[in-house]
Amino acid sequence: MILVHGLMGTVNTHYGPCQELWTHPVVTVDLPGHGADAELPSHPAAVAIDRVRAAVRAQPQPPLVVGLSYLGAAVALRASEAEGSGAVHGVVLSGYSLIVGPGTLGRWLTAFTDMAADQQRTRAHFARVHGPGWERLLTATTTELSDGCLVLPQVEDIERLNLPVLLINGALLENERLAVQPAAKAGADVAVVAGAGHLVPPDSPRTFVAAVEEFSARITEQRTTFHERRRATARAAGHKAKSPAEPAGQDEPVAAAHGDAA
Repeated sequence: MILVHGLMGTVNTHYGPCQELWTHPVVTVDLPGHGADAELPSHPAAVAIDRVRAAVRAQPQPPLVVGLSYLGAAVALRASEAEGSGAVHGVVLSGYSLIVGPGTLGRWLTAFTDMAADQQRTRAHFARVHGPGWERLLTATTTELSDGCLVLPQVEDIERLNLPVLLINGALLENERLAVQPAAKAGADVAVVAGAGHLVPPDSPRTFVAAVEEFSARITEQRTTFHERRRATARAAGHKAKSPAEPAGQDEPVAAAHGDAA
């Protein structure tokens, strides 16, 4: 598993409660400028994607890439998209809504920045976790959303991504609860976790780990929506190719396209 945390978080704050629960080997990727990482380049999303791609290439077997919240999900999907199906086992997105556009997210970030500026405890927390330059993190992300350097995944990205995808969201936020519907239509496996909010891993760590590892096993066994759609496409193509005089034979199995998860 390669774990990518979200904006203004760290691997520890976003995935910490899951740490002792994983049965697969886990590799973590820090986003630029977050936590102890002092680097904040002019285009942090591009650097983050490159970090995830390097982590993918460093694994002995194709890994499952897990991205949390809007920034982590975008980085995880874009990196997996760039590396391709031969290098990545599958993609998990969590705390992400396909029905929230960049403009809405930009307004949320602006409101979030204003809130942090007005609340001493929030400012102190961010400064403690990310250092005195924490405001630049929010500004850089807002800028990348507006100038197109950071493109949020949409339904079309899942449809054309040649990889199994799982969207696992909490039930407490309407935008994220309803997002499983377009994700499922696009070909993703979906799950809604009762009692969890935006950050499912710390809210329901056992459920999150179990769902992610079960999804990884189903990829290996070709029991995902992605694989079933491929089989259906192959069956339809096979039926069209048969001549009327040719007897219908047994469908040929579809060869596995993914290795075991790292």
